[in-house]
Amino acid sequence: MKNRILSIARIVVLCAVAAWLLPGCSRVEKPTGSSVPDIGWLFTGKAPYTLNTHVDAAPGPASFQLVTDLSLMADTPEVLLTRDVTIAPDSTLTVPLGHLAPGFYQVRLRDSIRWNIGVRPDAVVSAPDPQPDFDAFWEQTLTELDQVPLEAVWNEIPEFSNERRTCYEVRYPSWGGGISGGIISIPVADGKYPVCLQYMGYGAPVYYFDPNAAADRIEFAVSVRDQGIYKGDQDRWIDRGIADKATFYYRGAFCDVKRAIDFAASLDKADPERMVTMGESQGGAFTFIAAALDDRIKAAAPAVPFLGDYPDYAKIVSWPVHEVFEQADKEGIAREDLLKTLSYFDVKNFASRVHCPVYMAFGLQDPTCPPHTNFSIYNNLGTNDKRYFCVPTCGHAMWQEPSWDAERSAFLQPYLETGRE
Repeated sequence: MKNRILSIARIVVLCAVAAWLLPGCSRVEKPTGSSVPDIGWLFTGKAPYTLNTHVDAAPGPASFQLVTDLSLMADTPEVLLTRDVTIAPDSTLTVPLGHLAPGFYQVRLRDSIRWNIGVRPDAVVSAPDPQPDFDAFWEQTLTELDQVPLEAVWNEIPEFSNERRTCYEVRYPSWGGGISGGIISIPVADGKYPVCLQYMGYGAPVYYFDPNAAADRIEFAVSVRDQGIYKGDQDRWIDRGIADKATFYYRGAFCDVKRAIDFAASLDKADPERMVTMGESQGGAFTFIAAALDDRIKAAAPAVPFLGDYPDYAKIVSWPVHEVFEQADKEGIAREDLLKTLSYFDVKNFASRVHCPVYMAFGLQDPTCPPHTNFSIYNNLGTNDKRYFCVPTCGHAMWQEPSWDAERSAFLQPYLETGRE
């Protein structure tokens, strides 16, 4: 996915320097809802709050502003706090913030340094806004999907196969004449195996599984229509068919997400009682959609999920929503009509259907899928068995964080084991 610059280049240095202040660069909120002591830039306890951090800036007087994230795209952003502060000789900064409402804010230090902080993210309110026929629309769509024969074409990939697992490229028909599929690695030995479906990011390159890495499970890297193994020279899907909910690209893509579960569950060696899902960015959105559309998913681990809360999304960052706005303007689509269409594909409107355990990761500095949009989904989930993982210095590239990979693996492992009740 495209990246939008959150700040000038100095924020990169700022984040690197700050890492030593934030042990492990991670935060976990347990499902009980109890909070641990505030760490760095993410505040989960009771107000008043104080920002206490190391900055990559020369010591001395400095201007300080705190801006609400939901006003960042406005001509005049909403400044909640303006102060003259002093950066200490050791480049530390201490600023009393007082009482702040749950949400996310941008710090502006001098004219060149900007970064995000968060306050009680699990209390951020972003109410669902489905249209009256939302359920009927998706019921009809999935009924149409079920009528499409699941006839897969298999192509073995020898270079990623061995005596332990065999790798295949698979393709099969989906809703509306679309073709989906992906890369799947299946154990050679007889038996029933757990399945891990991995949904790919927006335009992400195809990847293959090491046949020795997880030989005790089936792994499936899902390609939705026109992406993954079908991508070619294409690089834009977000505004395809936006004139109507019937033709919008993500109607078919969400069906492809569901079809992947159907396909995986149909395999002779698959154990449908041990199916989990994961993915980052667009793949994070698809991970939520998979759990919302099919209760065979026993656990979901999305990261930096895309496609959450279109109306607020457009208030925080430019891409992708403003790209959709520009295309709608070219097609003469009124903004109100556009937002109605997008509401059928807003992941927060599917969230209440998710009832399996969820572990969501987010980057506090994410300029592509900002934290508010992540929590617009998370805070509307139909399950209470949920937790989140934060890397305060991370932007959008959560897949580069070893700490998240370890956390996710530990979370999913019990649901991949036999004998779990």
